[in-house]
Amino acid sequence: MLENTESEFKDTSVVYEKEEQRSRIHYAVADSDSLIGTTSDTVHLLLVEFAKLTKAIAAATTLEEVKTAAQPSADLFAPLLNKQVANQLTFPYQHKGIDNVFGEISARAQGVADIIKS
Repeated sequence: MLENTESEFKDTSVVYEKEEQRSRIHYAVADSDSLIGTTSDTVHLLLVEFAKLTKAIAAATTLEEVKTAAQPSADLFAPLLNKQVANQLTFPYQHKGIDNVFGEISARAQGVADIIKS
């Protein structure tokens, strides 16, 4: 019995386009290891800032204290948000579309979870 791989069912033009984009990213932006490093830095930054924010909000007893708790995060991320709002910065997910991004997240997460639990 022949086993079919996922790639046999993909539209080859889509596969070619993704490979071409990945190659351009590799040479014009960063190699895969550097991209993973930047992603790791991003996740760690968000994790620590989110933890600080939730801890401060949990300790707050008034709306004013909640606002005060949120201010450091607002200040930290303001330059990035300002660039994004001014169309000086766009993120890949914005071009891919939220539904596509959520689909990729779900499929990859489930695929990894299935392997881990088997």
